[in-house]
Amino acid sequence: MVQPSTTGQVVWHDLLTTNVGAARKFYAELLGWTYEVEHAEKFVWKSGEADYPLILDHGEAHGGFIAIEPDQQSHWLAFVAVDNVDDAAKRCEKLGGTIERTAFDIPGVGRSAVIRDPQGALICPFVASHDYPAPTGLFTWDNLLAPDIQGVKQFYEGLFPWSPTETEAEDMSHSVNFTAPDDQLVTGASVIPEALDIKAQWVPYMTTANVDASVEKAGSLGAQIVMAPQTKSGFGRFALLRDPTGALFALLKTES
Repeated sequence: MVQPSTTGQVVWHDLLTTNVGAARKFYAELLGWTYEVEHAEKFVWKSGEADYPLILDHGEAHGGFIAIEPDQQSHWLAFVAVDNVDDAAKRCEKLGGTIERTAFDIPGVGRSAVIRDPQGALICPFVASHDYPAPTGLFTWDNLLAPDIQGVKQFYEGLFPWSPTETEAEDMSHSVNFTAPDDQLVTGASVIPEALDIKAQWVPYMTTANVDASVEKAGSLGAQIVMAPQTKSGFGRFALLRDPTGALFALLKTES
């Protein structure tokens, strides 16, 4: 079962991508990721057999890659540790969300579901069937971009064991942060900037030693720079990009 200290934390990330090969090559060259491919005879994400490349960093698994159809939109999917996946799914519907995929078991890993919040963003409640600690150090933050922050606050406060906290600007109408039961700051949400023509979605923030240099390199590798590097006091320097397969992600160097 999930260790109590992980409850409410984002513990895994999957990239659902139209081109697994291109995505693997991009993140390996940009961030130095390595991979270990697992093969499932009964793949939980679609019928039949399939490979599941695990994302490794210093020998620790942090997520994986899942192939989707070419006409779909590549996107990252975050998994949040909860006490009971089925109960979380029921809360989702009561709060106005929808079930994108009903609860399912991942042999040797745990139980999960895919839910869509009222504004359209996807996220997964998750209960592990092992006692390994949650991975750390590669994915530093997850931020929800959405049009209605008050709606975000009401939905996720009821869905997960998250408590909303005031942001530095003390303006809950524009942004909000969430803490887990152990008082650890785990996720945030902000209004979609007017300049960005995107739908509501969760964006993973990945650690890098030099955001500006990494953004330049990402561009040379085929990424689109969606939001140029900027610094937020108390948070760090970050930039928003779209990888060569179309998935949104962010690069971040936190303040020391």
